[in-house]
Amino acid sequence: MGHSISFFKDEVRNGFYIPTAIKQGWGAELDVLSVIDRICEEHDIKYFADWGTFLGAVRHGGFVPWDDDLDICMLRDDYEKFRSVADSLLPDGYVIHDYERKENHWLFLARVVNNSRMCFDVDYLDSHDNFPWLVGVDIFIKDYLYVDEEKEKKRDKEIMNILAVADGITSGALDSQSAAMHIDEIKIKYGVSFPAIDQKREVSVALYKLAERVMSEVKPHQAKSVGQIFPWVLKSGFGAAEKKEFYESIVRLPFEDTTIPVPAAYNRLLASRYGNYCEIRKVWTGHDYPFFEAQKREMEALSGETFQSFSFNASMLERKKIDKSRSLKETSMECLSALGSMLDEATAILHGGTMEDLVQVISDSQQLAADFGTLVEDVKGVDRVCTVSVTSALQEYCDALFQEYQEIAEGSDKDDLSLSRIALDNVSKCVTDSIIERKEVVFLPLSARDWKAFGETYADFVSRDDTDVYVIPLPVMRKSVLGNITSSDGEIEASIGFEDYPKDIAYTDWKSYDMSVHCPDVVYIQNPYDGANPLLTVPPEFYARNMQAYAQKIVYIPIAKTSEFGEKDIVDLYNLKHYAAAPGVIYADEVIVQSKNIKNHYISALNALAGEDLTQIWDSKIHVTNPCDREDTGGTKRILYCIGLNELAEKKDVLVESMTDKLGVFDEYEGKISVSIALYPDDRKQWDVVDRELAKEVFDKAMRHGYEVISIDASKTDEEASYYDAYYGSPSPYVPAFVMQGKPVMLSDYRG
Repeated sequence: MGHSISFFKDEVRNGFYIPTAIKQGWGAELDVLSVIDRICEEHDIKYFADWGTFLGAVRHGGFVPWDDDLDICMLRDDYEKFRSVADSLLPDGYVIHDYERKENHWLFLARVVNNSRMCFDVDYLDSHDNFPWLVGVDIFIKDYLYVDEEKEKKRDKEIMNILAVADGITSGALDSQSAAMHIDEIKIKYGVSFPAIDQKREVSVALYKLAERVMSEVKPHQAKSVGQIFPWVLKSGFGAAEKKEFYESIVRLPFEDTTIPVPAAYNRLLASRYGNYCEIRKVWTGHDYPFFEAQKREMEALSGETFQSFSFNASMLERKKIDKSRSLKETSMECLSALGSMLDEATAILHGGTMEDLVQVISDSQQLAADFGTLVEDVKGVDRVCTVSVTSALQEYCDALFQEYQEIAEGSDKDDLSLSRIALDNVSKCVTDSIIERKEVVFLPLSARDWKAFGETYADFVSRDDTDVYVIPLPVMRKSVLGNITSSDGEIEASIGFEDYPKDIAYTDWKSYDMSVHCPDVVYIQNPYDGANPLLTVPPEFYARNMQAYAQKIVYIPIAKTSEFGEKDIVDLYNLKHYAAAPGVIYADEVIVQSKNIKNHYISALNALAGEDLTQIWDSKIHVTNPCDREDTGGTKRILYCIGLNELAEKKDVLVESMTDKLGVFDEYEGKISVSIALYPDDRKQWDVVDRELAKEVFDKAMRHGYEVISIDASKTDEEASYYDAYYGSPSPYVPAFVMQGKPVMLSDYRG
């Protein structure tokens, strides 16, 4: 599918840290989905996001951050059409798992899988984002249900009886005689034949096929509702039924870097399943997290090797000796010493040398001053105050030398170079103040989105008169499994995204900053990996370990604050090892985290990596920042009002009137509140699918009312939610962002 570099970057979404390792799994699942989507598009087959994927599309604009699988569903007739063409249309290597083809897959769903085996071939990994694990998309089946509840109960009982026989044969709970008796009864009742009773798997498969035949006996025109019969309708009867009409109108919602089909009345459907589905319940009771951990354990057992991307050794705690031999500060001291020696030599020549000797020394001194000034401009930057101060002083020194040389050349009996001596003293003072004793602080953000984590620290340093601050946005590059950079030069530069950074900051190109020349006092980093990321990297000269040779101090600040979590939050704890038990944290001289709780989690993750005996080292290195509470100015409150496409499908008769009323209420509070309007999704074509004329009316009213109309980008909702005080309207990816920031959320009630 070709996901962008930014897709794979670490991010904190709704307070949850998502590392590249999880993004690789997401990307692989989206690749499988794109194959399914293409087949369905070509053959007019409908499918829908289901379960957590459905919830994620509506509530998050992509995966639920702490989820890692991708589920879709099809109505029975679409599913049968898909199965009839899929085998011949799936790419080479793709397979379909179901009860007929896959051992121990006794489920009524098909799983489209991207390979028949885990693959570690270099060529395969190069084309699959370094992700060797098997990835599947589950296709659940919605069957049509009888209108008569008693007839449905009767059918469901038949299905359970068939499955009980099949499972009894598979597990051995039924002996041969009992199994044969049940099979004979089923043969007579349904008029079907079976393999010999000793062929247990074949008999069980035949029984599952029969159960599926019974599941599909109700046709679309006979039904008003649908449901996933196994297991939900079998367990809950009509309590698991959903209106057939929900699945008759489809729209596509944003989902990560693509879109996915959902029922147009998505709010009513999700509300009927989950109740208040916008309430965040970050619990994990499903499969291993992430899904590929089980495969990893299996491969480790088979190979006898451990798939540890990063391992610790005690030498990592040995701080490199700082090499200042090429530093500007060292060069500055050498230049000052050389200029002083040259001036002493020139003065001595006045008492017993030739004019030719004097000219040479003055010329050499002026050339050194000029070269030194050029070096300062190249290293520090032409426009910095410290640069202007030094170069001005050097120019004044050269002017003084020239003035005194002219006086001597014209016959003056000067026996000293006092003006030049005064000017050189000024040079020495300026160089000492502006270079040698001046602090230099460097910030290395990984993206404009992550820059915010540095914001307060940057503001502190940039306000200091004795400090030069450099902001060097780093490119993030793809690498092969062998560690070779695979991004093109254009991709590397594009990955920086200068256009998204704040405009009021002076940025330095990473290629022009030589760490060995600058030898900064403090470097603030966000990249914890030092090459240990499974897919992405930054230029190696900016690895924490390599910068130790030149930087006095390295401070690691995570890309963003997470929600506070505890020992039961297993998904948070799993991901913690990627960014906490990582090289950058170990090599950094200081690590700044948001709370004592998070500090303790960091220490636990590091102890799991390096051993309990180093606890004191981590405790002294990791510090807790002083959080700044958001200031309540008491002024105008900013409200985000969202109108969702679901309203077009669910409340079309009153939608425009409702919009008019709500906008009228906002108008009444003009001066006290500021309102922005968001339309979700903002793709007008999806609204037109449901009702073109009504969609036009909605968009026209939103655009013409006078309030700001914004686009929803699911990747930026956390950041944008910080600009507002409250949220009102339809479900959208903004809701969890407001909830996680503790801001008021009022959802329109459209569940009727």
